[in-house]
Amino acid sequence: MLCSRSKNRIFGAAAALLMLVSALSGCTETESITVISDGTTVELTEENSSLSEDFSDSGLYIPDKMVTRYASLDYDDRMKDVYDSVVNTIINFDSYAHMPLTISETDYVKVLESVRCEQLMLFYLENRTLGDFDISAHSYTVNFSYKTTLEEANEMLRAAEQAALDIISQLDEDMSDYEKLKFFHDYLVLNVESTVEGEFVDSVYGALVNKKALCEGYAKAFSYLCNLAGIENMIVTGYTSVDHMWNMVKLEGSWYHVDIGWDQPAEALRAEYPDLILYQYFLTDDAVISNNRSINNYFCSPPSAEAETMNYFIYEGKYANDYDEALQIIEDSCRWCIDTGEKYFMLKLDSSNLCLQTISDLIKPDDDGISDIDRIVERLNFKGQISYIDYYKQYRILIFVVE
Repeated sequence: MLCSRSKNRIFGAAAALLMLVSALSGCTETESITVISDGTTVELTEENSSLSEDFSDSGLYIPDKMVTRYASLDYDDRMKDVYDSVVNTIINFDSYAHMPLTISETDYVKVLESVRCEQLMLFYLENRTLGDFDISAHSYTVNFSYKTTLEEANEMLRAAEQAALDIISQLDEDMSDYEKLKFFHDYLVLNVESTVEGEFVDSVYGALVNKKALCEGYAKAFSYLCNLAGIENMIVTGYTSVDHMWNMVKLEGSWYHVDIGWDQPAEALRAEYPDLILYQYFLTDDAVISNNRSINNYFCSPPSAEAETMNYFIYEGKYANDYDEALQIIEDSCRWCIDTGEKYFMLKLDSSNLCLQTISDLIKPDDDGISDIDRIVERLNFKGQISYIDYYKQYRILIFVVE
């Protein structure tokens, strides 16, 4: 999967600590996110999910709900003051700020990264670089540069807001939170190209307006949509072979992972099946996530995700504990595809052995030369073709195509 590169670099004295901000600002497959403090979940509210009144008189247009607070919710007054100062600096397009004596270099790095991950509207920031030590201020100067003018940023923010509201307008009033999350997930998978090419692919603007994103753009767009829908969420940072970013959401009282970028089919699979949507990383738990990535706990430790109730395969009835159950799910799902015109469904098996058994026995002819899949086709009176793709076989998942 594609990840990004960071342009927010800090060099000079104290670079060993401050360069961490650069390393984490790339579109990896993880993004640091925190809603917990001392094991207690901090509830996101209308008050703390938006900017403070200190910034309300700024010339920057700040769309409603384009802030996802998590790590900074647990800051002490000293850290909060610095956080607000950094946000104010960027909102006002100031060219520099001072790293105050009240905060360590390590904590300043945390603040900078928290601002980057939480303040979704500040995507016009280009670089953060550490300047010289200011003797009169007894602190380092931190220089800021920007990709756009204030007027350009406001135009882009309004465009991103309108794009998000257009998506929200497609929700039905009686949709559950699960259905809303699936709608957002599917929309971004189908409509946003996964790419590292483009100046704003790490932003809500890149994902929602330009329809191009890397993992950071997907994560921030999904977070913004969740905010607008009133669904508690956070952005997580971590590592695969590169830095990575994804989301966590709170559903029915439990936390789950959602990785839009990694539910994009590989290029060859997308070319063959352009309307295919994968669900391996939709509302999944820590065990699945830990298979191929590690979470960055530098800024905060995200909540554990151990529940399975709302996991896609469990909730949708696409999880089989034995071969007989797998056959029944396949037949029911094929009937559903025929009735609705849908083309794909995914099945997850309880073990690797069951997965291999299903792959083998499904097409194995009996003494009469008839296989289990032949019998399913006959019972459904289906004149088309049913096939499967073992794209996620290592995760005990099969993708079925009904056409």
